Amino acid sequence: MAVAADAYFSAQEGYLSRPPDYDGVSYLVYARAPLLLLHGHHVRTAVHDLLTGISPLWVSTLTTQQLILGDGTWQAFSARFWAAALLLTLVYWIVSRRSTRAMAIAAVAVTALLPVVSAGVRSSSWEFFSGQANYYEHWWLNDVRPDFFTFALLLWSVAAIAEHIRAPRRSAYLVSAVFAAAAVLSKTSTTPVALAVWATALGINWLCNRRTSDATRMTLIAAIVVTVLLIPWAVFGGGVQTVVTYLKAIMAYQSDYALSGGPLTGATYFLVRIPTQLGQVEAWGVIAGVLVSAIALLRRRLGPSEMTYGTIAVLLYTVFSLTPSKNPLVGEWFSFSVWIFFLAGATRLATARWREPMQRAAPVTLAAVAAYTLVVYGLGALAIANWPADERSSNAQLSAVTTDVAHELSRQVSAGQCFTYVPGPGWPNSLLYLMMDANGNVPGTTAADVDPTRTTVADYVGAASRCVAIMAYREDIGGHLGAKSRHRICARPIVALHRSGAERPTPARPLPGRVADRRSVHPQHRTLSGGLPVKDACATAPS
Repeated sequence: MAVAADAYFSAQEGYLSRPPDYDGVSYLVYARAPLLLLHGHHVRTAVHDLLTGISPLWVSTLTTQQLILGDGTWQAFSARFWAAALLLTLVYWIVSRRSTRAMAIAAVAVTALLPVVSAGVRSSSWEFFSGQANYYEHWWLNDVRPDFFTFALLLWSVAAIAEHIRAPRRSAYLVSAVFAAAAVLSKTSTTPVALAVWATALGINWLCNRRTSDATRMTLIAAIVVTVLLIPWAVFGGGVQTVVTYLKAIMAYQSDYALSGGPLTGATYFLVRIPTQLGQVEAWGVIAGVLVSAIALLRRRLGPSEMTYGTIAVLLYTVFSLTPSKNPLVGEWFSFSVWIFFLAGATRLATARWREPMQRAAPVTLAAVAAYTLVVYGLGALAIANWPADERSSNAQLSAVTTDVAHELSRQVSAGQCFTYVPGPGWPNSLLYLMMDANGNVPGTTAADVDPTRTTVADYVGAASRCVAIMAYREDIGGHLGAKSRHRICARPIVALHRSGAERPTPARPLPGRVADRRSVHPQHRTLSGGLPVKDACATAPS
């Protein structure tokens, strides 16, 4: 229900109301190819495409959802159900082991309302007070990338052994290993981080039980199980090479996405986003609860389970704070780990001190959570009902322009050819998503990211000149796209055909995460055709 309600809110003014963009659209492209192959009964090719591609588990999940519900963006968005189900089930398990069933139900309800879970609902309700729609910090949390699903799996791999740390079970180690392997396959680019988190949980468990021979034996068994599960993908599926290539690409273009503001800004980037990730209301209780739990942990009033969750939160904060490239969606990993530590620590302390009062207060607590839920949804609905008409038309225009351009390009550019593109809503991948043929093939495009130290302007223009179609804007729209406004600007591009006898490059699908519309349009983009004939056209924008 939480995912369905959030999808409705998002379809009104959020992620689902406009062409898919940011990193998620790349995964949609990857998932649609095997979907179309399966529709054409090319099962073997589709399975091979899924198993040998980037993040096979998440892409397979997106494809499966569309096989069940149909081809489309919201159908793929429904895959968030599995991430939400994993997280909410885990919250119930952790809290119920420390407190009453009523408190566990309340914790599940509040978790389902967090912005990182229900971004569309919370973005709308917060807009009711602020009068501003922040698409980068708030609505973007609904991006169909695998971070939410991946970290839910990773949390289960940690909790499976952390919750049995005082009495280790072989079954807990095996379950933990399966979830750890699934987390790797869900987002392969974060393999080093996922394995480091799981190894840390295993290490803490071993330290607490190192005097028994079973601890060492079961730790080794868990490591062997993960290795066995990942070998087919890593070796035969080319997983290792895929991850290495992806990480090299990230390092090559990290300057494009590096955070400005100096070391202090980088060190506090995720801390200052706790309210936008965990809720403007909930954040203050979380911060207070985490501080109290941390003090209790240092005074040994909490157990090794809570120590494991706290250590994981610190590890993730350290790792992601040291990386130069930061964005709100990466912060989900830290925010979820803080939330789990808060729930585990606060419920343990509260139950130890006020067990009977908490049982008596259970009906009041559930009533308060239910009222809060109604208020959040109600304010969000009011905000949607009073959304400015010009912004609604902006969303419609973004979708219409993308659809029209993709249709025009499809008439002229085949899968064996390429086109140059200009930045737009999710372009070029939102265009490729619509241009895909029945066999899952898409045309090639000019590079979404260019390393200026290795690629000259002449090289880029040379590559663009070999394409059969060139997109351009009549006027510079960089100032519009770069403006800090709640209204999004859409300029209509022009598409010109360039017939060339030169050899055309073999198209390659872009890596997830390399989407062009993160940066504003530079005036040079108007002349990247290198003097090739370009038709005149107009640039339009909503008022």
